Amino acid sequence: MSNDVVLEVKNLKTHFISSKGIAKAVDGVDFVLRKGETLGIVGESGCGKSMTSLSILRLIPSPPGKIVDGEVLLNGKNLVTMPNAELRKIRGNRISMIFQEPMTSLNPVIPVGEQIAEALRLHQGLSKKAAWAKSVEMIGLVGIPSPEKRAKQEPFQLSGGMRQRVMIAMALACTPEVLIADEPTTALDVTIQAQILEIMKDLQRKIGMGIIFITHDLGVVAEMCDQVAVMYAGQIVEHQNTAELFKNPLHPYTQGLIGSLPKLYEDQDELQIIEGTVPSPYDYPEGCRFAERCPFARSICSEKQPDLIQYDEESKVRCWKYTNEWQVSLTKELVTT
Repeated sequence: MSNDVVLEVKNLKTHFISSKGIAKAVDGVDFVLRKGETLGIVGESGCGKSMTSLSILRLIPSPPGKIVDGEVLLNGKNLVTMPNAELRKIRGNRISMIFQEPMTSLNPVIPVGEQIAEALRLHQGLSKKAAWAKSVEMIGLVGIPSPEKRAKQEPFQLSGGMRQRVMIAMALACTPEVLIADEPTTALDVTIQAQILEIMKDLQRKIGMGIIFITHDLGVVAEMCDQVAVMYAGQIVEHQNTAELFKNPLHPYTQGLIGSLPKLYEDQDELQIIEGTVPSPYDYPEGCRFAERCPFARSICSEKQPDLIQYDEESKVRCWKYTNEWQVSLTKELVTT
């Protein structure tokens, strides 16, 4: 592992077993996160973004979920096989997560300031007084007015946006090496969203924190992320530098996502859509999982699953279109017609 790599995920597979069969929620995910870098993970609902993040911290509900294969290396240490006692020292300390649902992630009967202070006492060894002072400071840092008052309140006394900011304060309190942010700005208005993103960037600059940023908002991705991994049906289908991804998207799914964005400089009667639906995780097709929705699909696309191949020095794509096999398949179809 390179010296600047803080987190490396290799062939991560998380399956859920039920009466319907085996749902392959995360199916062979690979990526690298470097110090001071922000990796965006994007894709439509149900593609495996949140399950990937929960798998990294081994927070998958078991049963029915299980990590069946792969490695998650934090500075070379495998979190997948790490004993629970050792992993608990890392969660919330060296690697933190901003959860998507603050109301279900916060304890409903404990003041929010105490919940932040608990992590500081446990992981940083602060005294009760020092932890409380730091907790109030963090609540103010994320833009909550009257932090001393709000720290003493319980989650139900706060608005949805305030609860979300409390979650962000809790995740940042111990200045982690890796921050996983799962839709961190969903419940926030635009001005607070900009403020939170700036706080995260500032802390990243100060301590070299790596950030995994999970979102549906491609505008936030363009503003926040250095690299982008596009997920579809439990797999990464494209991995690119952010600027290059928006300039030259490689995978047909990525092209569809970017094409569906409204463009201020064009007169659009209708937005572009991606036809069809996502396949069930219980019954993925043998070939490319996007083939049935893809305008470029050929016979090979339905027969064999493509690998995530190196397109150039910084880009990877999972698509037959960029292989010799696709050209051969295209030639055969032209000959037969």
